[in-house]
Amino acid sequence: MMDSVIMWSWIFMSIFIGAMLVFGYLGMKKTHTSDDFATARSSYGPVTIALVISAGIASGSTFMGMPGLSYALGAPSLWYPLLYPVATVFGMLFFAKAIKEYGDKLGTRTIPEFIGNRYNSNILRLVLAVISILLIFYVISQLVAAATMFQIMMGLDYGVGIIITIVVIGIYVFLGGSHSDIMTDAVQGALMVLIALTVVVCFALGVGVEGGFGELIDRITERRPEGHFGQLFIPGDETYGSIWLVLLLLIAHLPFAVQPHLGNKFMAVRSNKDLKKLLMFTTIFATILPLMGLGGMLAIGVLDPSTDIRADAVIPTLFTEIFPPFLAAFLAVAVLSAVMSTSDGLVVSLTQILANDIFRLSIVPRTKMSEEKAEKYELAISRYSTFLFLMLAGIVAWNPPEFLSIFMWIGIGGIVSATAGPLVVGSLWKRANRTSAITSLAAGTIAYWFIYLPFGLDVSNPFAAAGMGVIISMAVMVIMTLVTSKPGDNNLVQFEDAQ
Repeated sequence: MMDSVIMWSWIFMSIFIGAMLVFGYLGMKKTHTSDDFATARSSYGPVTIALVISAGIASGSTFMGMPGLSYALGAPSLWYPLLYPVATVFGMLFFAKAIKEYGDKLGTRTIPEFIGNRYNSNILRLVLAVISILLIFYVISQLVAAATMFQIMMGLDYGVGIIITIVVIGIYVFLGGSHSDIMTDAVQGALMVLIALTVVVCFALGVGVEGGFGELIDRITERRPEGHFGQLFIPGDETYGSIWLVLLLLIAHLPFAVQPHLGNKFMAVRSNKDLKKLLMFTTIFATILPLMGLGGMLAIGVLDPSTDIRADAVIPTLFTEIFPPFLAAFLAVAVLSAVMSTSDGLVVSLTQILANDIFRLSIVPRTKMSEEKAEKYELAISRYSTFLFLMLAGIVAWNPPEFLSIFMWIGIGGIVSATAGPLVVGSLWKRANRTSAITSLAAGTIAYWFIYLPFGLDVSNPFAAAGMGVIISMAVMVIMTLVTSKPGDNNLVQFEDAQ
């Protein structure tokens, strides 16, 4: 059977990769300027961008990491897929309109540039640009997920899988930037919704378990007595050990969508009038995708308890067990789409740190370079740095971490802790000023790393460290705004009046 799965995987994978390269070409036809590469500004409808954002939120972590956690730990780990879409979409309500409205007015291309403009501070922009390099952890986790899929479903060496992923993503991002990212991610997002719904149906029917759903629940209780559906928490666990830790997981995800590869997607939607539809569709899609976590619970009942597999490889292993070869291969390609849908957006965002935040905004103003020449160099930096970041991530991904969902949060935690105060509070409160933003950013960043790293409190759970970092960042933002400004102050005036 495995030979048939590998054969069908090659067929579907060839079609999938061919389609991605075609979208890369179509994206290139739409990319004429560095702004096109960076944002694809006002080019797509709300359903398309909702699929893109939802796919970017989900990533390989949702489709492989979360099922891996539920397979290893049981039902309490389902807090993660249950809460993170709620928190993420709720957070979007605070800042999506501001990013779109002021992004169109000022021509901002990145989240660091948006915050720098909001507080009229180059320091904030540069510091956030540097902090955004932490997205490389996220890219690494996606490469690991993709290589694992190639290894299990296509019989390739893990390292060869990493190389193929780098080449494919690198080519279509190089060609079309954000346009290629958005077009490919919309298709990938639709595939991801399909596979998530398939997993839900299989779980509800107890597919692969004689006796159906009832027998599945009995097997889960027997094989994971510490993690059956009657258990809400795992005593002593660093992530799911108590209600406080789960709440920190929720809080950590409130600013999740302000990450550079997600926040800039609001600029691509055609009109401010589409934002309500965008948020509605994003809520629907983002709620469906994390249901992949049920795949890990199904695997507990289906797979032989003596099966020796890495937790993050449980989904492709499950597919080969319960589906005919052609269907297992097709669904595996859909899982791979989850990986690539996040990786390409991450890479585009990382390229803009060099091309936009450092070159265009920091270097060009200090030279006598013509506008045409600067535009040409910026687009070249955007394209060629694509392979730079992918290769750096590939080197680290060569030795995979134990849990993708936890590893990628090392970087995400640093970003959300830094941006929670300046972006979330600053989007809602006109009184928030530059001093409070800089202080908040510093406090959130220091708090996160002090809590997480061994020389501090050594909390090895990045969700808890990020949750506390977010709370501290927002609290400091509010306190410093009250101390350094007067009631009625409007520190958005300059920002709102800028043309």
